[in-house]
Amino acid sequence: MLAASVTSWAQQPEPAGGTLSTVTVTGERERQGKEDLQTKKTSIGKGTQDIRDIPQSINVITEKLIDDVKLDTLKDALHYSAGITFAATENGTDQDIRLRGFPVASTGDLLIDGMRDPSQYDRDTFNLERIEVMRGAASMIFGRGSTGGVINQVTKKPLLADQTDVVGTVGSGSYYRTTVDFNKRTGEDSAFRLNAMWNKAYNDGAKIDKNGIAPSYSWGIGSDNEFNVGLFHLDVDNRPLSAVRWIQDGRQGLTGYNARGVPTFGALSTLAQTRPGNFYGTTADKLLGKADYGNASWLHRFADGSELKTQIRSGTFDRQQEASVAGFGTTFGQPTTAANLNDATVLTRAALTPRKDQYKGTYLQSDYSKEFELGSTRHSLLAGVDASKESADRFQNNGYLFNASGRGLTLGTRPSTFVGTSGDGAVLGGSGLTPSYRPSSAYSAKAFGVYLQDLVQVAPEWKILGGVRYDRLSGDFDQYSYTNPSCVNRTTGATIASPTNFCQGGVQTYRPGSPIPVTTTTHLSQGAWSYRTGVLYQPSPTQSYHISYGTSFNASADTYQYVTPQTANTPPEKSRNIEIGAKLDWLDGKLSTRAALFKTEKTNERTSDSDFAGDSYLLSGKRHSQGLELDVIGRLNAQWEVYFSYSFIPRATIDKVGSTATPGTVGARVGLTPKHSGAAWISYQATPKFRIAGGIRGASENRPLQGTSGAASYTARTPGYVVGDLMAEYKFTPDVYAQINVTNVTNKLYGDQLYPGFAIAGQARTVLFTLGTRF
Repeated sequence: MLAASVTSWAQQPEPAGGTLSTVTVTGERERQGKEDLQTKKTSIGKGTQDIRDIPQSINVITEKLIDDVKLDTLKDALHYSAGITFAATENGTDQDIRLRGFPVASTGDLLIDGMRDPSQYDRDTFNLERIEVMRGAASMIFGRGSTGGVINQVTKKPLLADQTDVVGTVGSGSYYRTTVDFNKRTGEDSAFRLNAMWNKAYNDGAKIDKNGIAPSYSWGIGSDNEFNVGLFHLDVDNRPLSAVRWIQDGRQGLTGYNARGVPTFGALSTLAQTRPGNFYGTTADKLLGKADYGNASWLHRFADGSELKTQIRSGTFDRQQEASVAGFGTTFGQPTTAANLNDATVLTRAALTPRKDQYKGTYLQSDYSKEFELGSTRHSLLAGVDASKESADRFQNNGYLFNASGRGLTLGTRPSTFVGTSGDGAVLGGSGLTPSYRPSSAYSAKAFGVYLQDLVQVAPEWKILGGVRYDRLSGDFDQYSYTNPSCVNRTTGATIASPTNFCQGGVQTYRPGSPIPVTTTTHLSQGAWSYRTGVLYQPSPTQSYHISYGTSFNASADTYQYVTPQTANTPPEKSRNIEIGAKLDWLDGKLSTRAALFKTEKTNERTSDSDFAGDSYLLSGKRHSQGLELDVIGRLNAQWEVYFSYSFIPRATIDKVGSTATPGTVGARVGLTPKHSGAAWISYQATPKFRIAGGIRGASENRPLQGTSGAASYTARTPGYVVGDLMAEYKFTPDVYAQINVTNVTNKLYGDQLYPGFAIAGQARTVLFTLGTRF
């Protein structure tokens, strides 16, 4: 429960001074977001707004759904929002998100409390109140990026209440997780809150080992000046599930990017030897990460009802990943095919490109909102400015190391194994050396944006939205290349030509010094305008219909890399989104339904982006996706509660590419855009103390990011899948409960993250038992 302080003026007997006294009333209201799957408010559009007043498709994953399904990470939670898929990448990142077939760019589309959250780290949900997904172009509000949409993480804030939630979970795969949510009211309008998490798990060699803490303090809650300060720390020491290369299915051989095939966890799931959760990595595999940031905000409420909110966040994010990919050799002298796959099939192990990064970012934004009447119209004005300073330092494997004598040392090798011997505890062979890193690139930039938007009620049932924004980005990108020093004769000191990277002649020759770096610097300066407009028809408080148009843009520095003199001189890519939708409430507002028809189009794509093999930097590419989205969320009655999110994208097409594109690419379906995707969750309160719930999530056939390359070739793909999740909860008292979850009930094998060369499986069946208490 949250105590809300409300000041009211009541008719009191006039005191001796002739002035009415102020009466302060403290009441109680339900804590928002915790008790229901449904919410009608969102903060994704700057400030708190009614979802019905935003003319775009919005899906909200509340804390109730996160707790019910045990969605521990942002990635887990997004499986319950339709139209979202995940790419695996060669450099090991595991959070390349696609929405409506377009990348959720790391610089603009992930948000914390409405402000950019660009860094690569494994986001946990322990400090989140809800996750908001707004689909479609949104650069007018958030700046560069946001072609397919944005994802906003709403953090937990201090409450005017004394309450503590302690939750402990144990489960299969040596799973242990504890979260603590401590909230203490410290004054009439101030409170302190602390959220903490500790999580360990071990499954067949893969592991989870992470902890986090997020303290925050608020004062002036509900007053004219409301302040909040907070810190966040997350430490990750995981061993990621290994990737598996594709295997041929009889139509095309698979070892290249343009082969049709399925991974061992695709259509072959009926084979006994292909099991979910198999780990074919080594003990040297790792995913290390740290996220540390501080934030502060000030909300000022003016006497006329307008508000000005200013917030700042600054942090450092470190990430290092060294992972394995398993490939197929030969079995009894024959190339591996789907037909002869068995437990004795040889698997070779190789290292994915090792990666080490450090990001630093400082973000400042100020948003002003005001409602006023002008003539016969009523206006809801939003205006704001934001600025950022970002840097990214990336590191690559040293390549060749040298001992004290200057002789070359080889990195450790990954031994082969068999399909039937997953989790064999393999260690690096040879010298056993792990990568030693040296800088590969550095990026630093400053950005500034200013926007203005007005929602005008022109008639009792009609509203018109219009907005414009301008952004300016300026930065420098350094690329480092290295030249090994020459070999030297140890006796004579003479330079010796060496045909390889290693010196010849044993101890008689060596390399003095270290590899010599060469720096190439590129300066980037770009500006762009973004627009948003829409019409809303709201004939009743339970109905809202809209049509909207919005634009977005992507700068060439959106991934903090690939910045060359050619890309720096290339204007930003531009996109647009057209949407027609309806948002209807039923059953006295307890059930919300939302539907939207959309077309999202990138009109001038750089044909050199990572989806194509071309080397042109002309803005000559086009692609689009179009389809239907449906959401049904809320209560059917006191016992039944439902959540349903569905996306149908019949068209997701590469429409135009540069002249250097591989033949057959035009007209191909965009990868990572299944025609059907979605999730459902249904909860039934069987008795006052006992509740059961279950859900499904899945997608139709999916492909990695690669177009076809001719009529005779096909891309790799995974077949469609449906995964079931179950939950049962028993409340011993209103504040003490037990919960059992079964994730992936049927132990379905499916491809979750896809790459042209390999894929990563989804979570295997997991059984979790939870005890929770509030005091």
